Amino acid sequence: MSTPSLVIFFDAQCPLCCNEMRSLKTFDHHGRVQLVDINNDDAMRSFPSIDKSKALSILHGLDQQGNLLYGLDVTVLAWRLVNKHRWLFITRLPILKWISDQIYLLFAKHRMSISRWFSHAQCRNGVCKNRE
Repeated sequence: MSTPSLVIFFDAQCPLCCNEMRSLKTFDHHGRVQLVDINNDDAMRSFPSIDKSKALSILHGLDQQGNLLYGLDVTVLAWRLVNKHRWLFITRLPILKWISDQIYLLFAKHRMSISRWFSHAQCRNGVCKNRE
């Protein structure tokens, strides 16, 4: 398997996060994105530079050059790598970046509550399943 272009560290106990990552991987036909559950201590041992408590507050990514990316920078790159949701680039435009980042941080802080309202999945022990 080739080296991924982006490693994403996500919270697999968050239903919305799981849905997003599942959708992303559906389009990742070339293995450009690697997903790592920040709750999986064994997987996280391979990435000692990632602080779990910080990664729980904001999405973390590691690009091919070893640069850490955060929040929407991770999301925008991930979707660009799989050639979907190209419109997300607008969240990185200087005029919208600060506002987009603040909205993202608010969402990230309340993602579990938001998940209960909008998700059709339940997660236990890092495994998300659709509700019946």
